[in-house]
Amino acid sequence: MNCTYHAELPNVAFCIRCGHALCKDCVRNVRGSVYCEQCIADAVEGKTTKEETVVNTHPGAAFVLGLIPGVGAIYNGEFLKAAIHVLIFGTLVSLHDLTTVGRPLLGVINAAFYFYMPFEAYYTAKKRMLKRQGVDLETPIDRLQQQFEDVRHRELWGGVLLILIGALFLLGNLNVFAVAEVAKFWPALLVVLGVWMLKKHNERAA
Repeated sequence: MNCTYHAELPNVAFCIRCGHALCKDCVRNVRGSVYCEQCIADAVEGKTTKEETVVNTHPGAAFVLGLIPGVGAIYNGEFLKAAIHVLIFGTLVSLHDLTTVGRPLLGVINAAFYFYMPFEAYYTAKKRMLKRQGVDLETPIDRLQQQFEDVRHRELWGGVLLILIGALFLLGNLNVFAVAEVAKFWPALLVVLGVWMLKKHNERAA
């Protein structure tokens, strides 16, 4: 299938609002969800599409499917988010298996993220359902995401982190070094998070 707007180009994604096939030049990524330019313009103007009124996600179904890593986000049409959820969950599980340092804490973090996924899928579906009824709902997930609004270049740093993690596991598979030894340094991520929280606190106090 080729792009709806450029028939000579192959599609690489689908707009989650209208379902049209999009080439790489037509993809508009908004917080991990793919839209076409027309749907973004319609959303700004408050318009709805015929497809949007038909396609509906049920919050309960989103929650149940969210118990399977990534499937809840797929149900809501957020494919990039689904891939990120699977990568994060898989990385946490791998770290738990590779290191004996802080295993109980890693287990708690893994469990917390596992239960975050179905609730995130539930609130996303519920927010969309209410929005079609003219109700703008602020969910706990929205408030959580607002905590990271001040982080500059989030996509850039997220991409760099994924590349580093992937490179480490790849080199480990090639027996360049023992991944288990590198995994021992995972608490450094907690240090980085703590420094960022202190920096944010100081900026608010200033």
